[in-house]
Amino acid sequence: MSETGPFLSIEGLNVHFGRRRGKRQIIRSAGLGVDAGEIVGLIGESGSGKSTIARAVLGLVRASGGSIRVGGEEVTTFSRSRWRDFWRRGVVQYVFQDPLRSLDADLVIADSIAEPLRIRGGLARAEIDEAVRRFAATVRLDESLLSRHPGELSGGQRQRAAIARALTTRPRLIILDEPVSALDAASRVQVLASLTGLRTAGVGLLYISHDLGSVAGITDRTVVLYQGSVVEHGPTAELVNEPRHPYTRLLVGSAPTLSGTSLDRLERHRLRAELGLDAPSDRPG
Repeated sequence: MSETGPFLSIEGLNVHFGRRRGKRQIIRSAGLGVDAGEIVGLIGESGSGKSTIARAVLGLVRASGGSIRVGGEEVTTFSRSRWRDFWRRGVVQYVFQDPLRSLDADLVIADSIAEPLRIRGGLARAEIDEAVRRFAATVRLDESLLSRHPGELSGGQRQRAAIARALTTRPRLIILDEPVSALDAASRVQVLASLTGLRTAGVGLLYISHDLGSVAGITDRTVVLYQGSVVEHGPTAELVNEPRHPYTRLLVGSAPTLSGTSLDRLERHRLRAELGLDAPSDRPG
């Protein structure tokens, strides 16, 4: 099927969990799009439904309504066999918050990065080795680290290795779920720099986070998710400078890295009360 519009297009997405009386709606008419070479942020507190949307894109959660188009294909209608083919092609990759979930502790980094290439087949060992070095260089992972095990690397180095592994299938879209939240400041800078470099390769990124501060520096557009619904979206700079929804204002004012936007305690309490949230805290979620 020919591709038209954004590579990822989600419209009117609904997701329910549970059965009959216990059925709960987790996602309500959500929509977003990601173009090739674009970085889109999806932010919201824990439990807002961010990861549920990501899992729906990958077929790990069944949509109960709406549309998800990936490269022009309507994936919500896929059969099990079509999902298997979709996963095998690797056009969409997922990078976890904890890279140890995708890196085998018993394999050296080079073998972990190479694993998807070996599974797909068709390449000689020398070609695989060259590809591993190339993808490692793409994410600024030093070649000397390829012979080490994950436990011998820093958190930032492991995350860059996980991103390099995701790149081996030449994906058009990478979904990153809180990719820097567990890293120290220096490692965050390194990983974020690696991500921005993927733009030139035409890879679209959906960057999931609860922290607007980490999203603001690298995303082109941001989508704000609150209790399963999109409450605001637009160019990131506009959203940070002129937030409209009370929840967005709370996120902006609670991000310590966004200079000049902090809220005093009274205003934070007022916004949380307006949103019906529990006792005030310094950071949502």
